[in-house]
Amino acid sequence: MKKMHFRSDFSHRALPALIAAAFLIALSACAGHNIHKDLTADPQVLVRRWTLQTHGPFEAGDKGYEYSNPVVTENTVIFGNQSTGLISLYPGMLQTRWVLPIKGGVISELAQEKTEVYFGGGDGFLYSVSVETGRVNWRYDLKNPLISKPTVSGGRVFITTSDDTVYAFDAATGKWLWHYRRRTSPTATILGASSPLVDGAEVITGMTDGFLVSLSVNDGQLKWERKIHQGTKFTDVDAHPVLDNSILYIPSYDGALYALKRANGEVIWRYDVGGSKQVVADETRLFVPSSNGTIYSLQKNNSKVLWQFEMDHGVPTQLVVTDRYVMVGSSSQYLYVLDKETGKGLYRFNVGEGSGFSGSPAFDSVHQRLYMLSSAGNLYSFQLSSPPKKIRPHGVTSPYAATSGF
Repeated sequence: MKKMHFRSDFSHRALPALIAAAFLIALSACAGHNIHKDLTADPQVLVRRWTLQTHGPFEAGDKGYEYSNPVVTENTVIFGNQSTGLISLYPGMLQTRWVLPIKGGVISELAQEKTEVYFGGGDGFLYSVSVETGRVNWRYDLKNPLISKPTVSGGRVFITTSDDTVYAFDAATGKWLWHYRRRTSPTATILGASSPLVDGAEVITGMTDGFLVSLSVNDGQLKWERKIHQGTKFTDVDAHPVLDNSILYIPSYDGALYALKRANGEVIWRYDVGGSKQVVADETRLFVPSSNGTIYSLQKNNSKVLWQFEMDHGVPTQLVVTDRYVMVGSSSQYLYVLDKETGKGLYRFNVGEGSGFSGSPAFDSVHQRLYMLSSAGNLYSFQLSSPPKKIRPHGVTSPYAATSGF
C-alpha cells in the first residue's frame, strides 16, 4: 500500500476565503448543541471502509478548509486539496495513481466530462486535466480565484467567478469565447459562486447581488434577469439552478427558495429558507439543504413541508439522495443519513468538532459507496449496507445486496 505524505507550500488565502472561514467558524461556535445525541454510526445503514489523511502539515493560520469534491471515474477516485493539488487513487487498494502538484492547490469543486476534469486552482488558473494521466491539457489565467464548479456542455466550459464574471471557453483547447461581467459591489459575501446551468441556447447562473441571470450561449448577451433576494445581508445566489419540467428551483443564501418559470424567471412560489447548495428534485418532491442547518423535504408544486431534519450544528453540504436515503455532511462535525420518506435520522458519524465537510460528497451508485473529503483533508470511504433479506413463503429468500469490489 502506498502511503500519501504531502508537503504544504501555500500559506496565504484570498480575502473571500478569510471571510468564509470566519463565517463558518462563527456558525460552528454559536450552535454547539447536541440534538441527536442518541443517533449512532449504525453499521446496518453505512459502514466506514477507510480514512486517508491527505493534507500536509498545517501552517499557522491555516484552518484546513477543503472545498474540492471527489469524483468517481471507472476504478479511480480523483480529488483535490489545498496543500498539494490534484490526486488520483485506486480506492480498492488505497494506492496513489498520480499526483498533479499545483501552487495553492485546488480550491473549487471538480467537474468531470468524459476523459477530462476541470477545476480552479489556488494559483488563479482554470485547469483542464487528463483523467487518465494527470497531465494538464490546458490552463487559463483568470487572475482571480475560481471557487465555483465549472459546467461543461456542448464542447464548452462555463464558469462563474467570485467577482461576478461568467466565462465561456472551448473545452478542448481552453480558447476564450466570451465573458459577461456584472458591475456589482455587495457589502458582504460568502465564499462561493453559482455553477452555471446550460439549457438550449441559454446559460443561467446566480450572482452575488441577489439576481439570477440568463445569458446567450453564443455570445454571453443578457437575455433576462430576476432578483430573488430581498434583503441586504449575504445577498449571494451561489447555488446551481435546477431545471425540472420547465421550472427552475434555486435559493439565495439567507433569503428564500424560489420556483421560477424557465422562460422568463417569473416567480411561481417562494419558501422562506435560504441556502448555497442546489436542491435535489424527484417526481413530486424537493430536498433542500438550507443555510439554517436544516434539511427539508418539500412538495414540488406548492412548497408544502413534508418533513424537516435539523442538524446538530453547522451548515449542510450538497445532498446525496438515493432510493432510500438522504446523505449529507455538516460543516461542523457530522455525516448524517436520513430516511428519504420520513426524514428520520438513521445514522450519525463524528469526524471531530470543527472538522466537518465543505465540499460535496460523491456517490458511486454502481458499488453503493460514498466518498467525502473533510475540511481537515481526510478522505473517507463508506459502504452502504445491504437491506435485510426479505423472507418469501416456503423459506425462499430474495436478497438485494449492493455490488462490492472494483
